[in-house]
Amino acid sequence: MIVATHLKAHRTAASLLKKGAVPRRIGRTKGGLNAKLHAVGDGKGCTLVTLLLEGQMSDYKGAALMFNALPRAKAMIADKGYDGDWFRHALATR
Repeated sequence: MIVATHLKAHRTAASLLKKGAVPRRIGRTKGGLNAKLHAVGDGKGCTLVTLLLEGQMSDYKGAALMFNALPRAKAMIADKGYDGDWFRHALATR
C-alpha cells in the first residue's frame, strides 16, 4: 500500500524555507505552509519506506522518487494521486 498525507507547518516555520545545506522540505500552498509525507507499507501494516517532500509536489512525483525502494509485490493499493500510466506500466514491467 502507498499513501500520502499533508503535514501542516506553523507560520513561524517560514524561516525554514531559506535554502541551505539541508533542504527543509516545507512548501507553500494555498492552505499555507506544509509538507507531504509518503509512506509505503506491507500487507501487515508495517511501514517499509517513508519520504518527506514539499507540500505542493504531486503524489506521482513522490512515487517516482521512491520507485526503486518499493518492495516487490503482486498487488498495490493506492489512491488516485498515484494513478498514472507510467507508474502502472513501470510496476507491471517490474
